[in-house]
Amino acid sequence: MLTLPPRLRRWLFNRYTAFLLFVAVFTLIEQLLGGLSSFVYHIPFEGPLLLYLYWLLDAIQRQDRWTAWLAALPLVCLYGLYDGFFLAYGSVFRVVNFSELPELMQVLPLPHKTLLAGILFLPWLPVLLRIDLRRYRLALAGCVPGLLLAASTQFAAEPFVNGFDSIGTDVVVWSDELSVENNGRFAMLLYFEAQRRVALAQSATYRDRPGYAAQAEALARALADNGAGRHVHLVVMESFIDPTLFKGVQYSRDPRHPDFVARFGKNAGYSLSPVFGGGTAQAEFEVLCGVPAFHALSSIEFNAFTGAAAYCMPGILRQTGYRTLASNAYKPSFFNAVKAYAGIGFAETYFPIEYARQRDSYISVADMPAREEYLFDGDLFTQNLAFVGKALQDNPGQPILNYVLSMYGHFPHTMDVTRRPPVLTMKASHNDGQLLLAANQHYYRTEAIAAYVKRLIELDPNSLIVLISDHLPPLEDGTGSYKKLGYLNNIADSTAYNRILVLENGKPARYRNLHHYDVPSIVFNYLSGGWYCKNQACNLYRSTRDRADYYDSYMRLMAHAVDEDR
Repeated sequence: MLTLPPRLRRWLFNRYTAFLLFVAVFTLIEQLLGGLSSFVYHIPFEGPLLLYLYWLLDAIQRQDRWTAWLAALPLVCLYGLYDGFFLAYGSVFRVVNFSELPELMQVLPLPHKTLLAGILFLPWLPVLLRIDLRRYRLALAGCVPGLLLAASTQFAAEPFVNGFDSIGTDVVVWSDELSVENNGRFAMLLYFEAQRRVALAQSATYRDRPGYAAQAEALARALADNGAGRHVHLVVMESFIDPTLFKGVQYSRDPRHPDFVARFGKNAGYSLSPVFGGGTAQAEFEVLCGVPAFHALSSIEFNAFTGAAAYCMPGILRQTGYRTLASNAYKPSFFNAVKAYAGIGFAETYFPIEYARQRDSYISVADMPAREEYLFDGDLFTQNLAFVGKALQDNPGQPILNYVLSMYGHFPHTMDVTRRPPVLTMKASHNDGQLLLAANQHYYRTEAIAAYVKRLIELDPNSLIVLISDHLPPLEDGTGSYKKLGYLNNIADSTAYNRILVLENGKPARYRNLHHYDVPSIVFNYLSGGWYCKNQACNLYRSTRDRADYYDSYMRLMAHAVDEDR
């Protein structure tokens, strides 16, 4: 029987090797559930970092039989949260995502808030309570490498990125997921933050306000010279999921209202959103600004806006003489909306008066059922129609951009059954209660859309109407539910595909598959009678630009959006 020397046995079988083995098995289980790849694949790169953090949490505690377990708990929970974020939202977590916590805590139901807060903070409590003050020298010395590493991402970001690129396995510029699988979760967390700091520094080189403003003015003049002057109605709808696109689900009736089907038929198109499950402001950014949301300067571009003119699509139309109106069915504090809308180019912004009593507004949630939490689309549309009708009557010669953001379809899809009783049931191999709720909501939402569009056409027959979903909702199991239920037959990037509805002069128009950042091209091309796509790079009819080709335009826009010297 083989007997190992005592020293080798202690080296092989101790709390550190046991910890690494546990993390490897834990992440393998997460991978099998749809998460990122197992820790096994990047042990050589992330292993030393993880061992250092484990040693530090172990070293600062009182030493007893619980120490090793409690030192591991926060790190394992962080790994679980990292993969949980990926499963729920289909994107990789970054340090700046912590800035989204206030918005997230506003919209999550109480049980989910409690669970999130518990997983974030409770694992650290036993460690903090068990700190051994007699080991303060060891704790202070042990923290130095970690503090230096974290500080380097802020104060030596470019050398950090360059060094990482030279020793890392492979940073894939087009896939955060592959980059994490190659290098590790915590390692890429540091890399992405350093990369963001580099981009912030680089943005200054893109800042040329006189030249940028002149470029925007030239486009505004060209649009005006080519006929721009018709009204535009643009609606971004929260989680407007089409239940009929799940191939593994049968419904007791069509989830779409008959009036909606009669209006749009097979003319509902597809647009790829930059986000899944959340991050509405990212979808808004693309729809309004016409560039991909690279989140190079912030996890949410809106959060970086200062109110300085960024000359997005509303800003261009404002220079053309449009009255630019933004109506948001939620709170003005959500995703820095007030400053973002100002920078984007909206002259007037409206939020429900109950959420912003210091501001003038035509929107009210006074009659909103408490159970539903968010203003029903139909109620929002009714108020918007009255407002738009008055605007057209008061200033018949001035064109308007009427932008509306709804919130009704937000998770967890609660319905007031006294006002909107369920109209359908469903059968599926994977029972997802959130999809059933969303499908019932869809019936009433499509009824509201049909009524809204009908009335808009009566008020304003020669106009452009665009309705687009911001992103798909997370349902019960995030991306897992979509895979199990065969959303769009699980084609590549299926969870990016969202519905877009376009009506030009009252008639449905169907475009090739688009991205959300193509919406300004729809607007400009319609208003200019086709001039825009003949003279500018435009993806409406043929693919002319890859996503990466927009990066310089994105950086120029964001350099002016974050400008403090207005």
